[in-house]
Amino acid sequence: MKYLLTLFALFIGGFVAIQGSINSQLGTFLKHPIQAAIVNFSVGLFCLIMMQVILRPELPKMSTLTQIPFYLFLAGMLGALFVSSMIYLIPKIGVTTVLGATVVGQMIIGSIIDHYGFFGLTVHSISPGRIVGIVFLLSGLFLIQRF
Repeated sequence: MKYLLTLFALFIGGFVAIQGSINSQLGTFLKHPIQAAIVNFSVGLFCLIMMQVILRPELPKMSTLTQIPFYLFLAGMLGALFVSSMIYLIPKIGVTTVLGATVVGQMIIGSIIDHYGFFGLTVHSISPGRIVGIVFLLSGLFLIQRF
């Protein structure tokens, strides 16, 4: 099952390249990455509302929402920063370099989060194999950027 979920994640990861490329073009038309990000999130919000209407999951109670730690809402801010940065960077350094750099950054920070179990997540210790994998990713990023 883990391999199937990993394959699904790999497939979904391809959408990031498509999304970044499309958003980059949108930023060109709108003349600013922030405006393109606003359009991106507006369309995304519309899609999520439609999914809510179709799937009808129970909405959280206000008492539940008020108990959520403030820092958990920062994910939306990080998403906005990520999308607008992709829109800005892709025309300047290319899709492959941007995605390579973001994947390496995610792997480094993800390994730290895993190792310490930040945000209440299950601990997955950093191993020599993971470190070697990150070094290979960094090497790959160097080669992508160089050539």
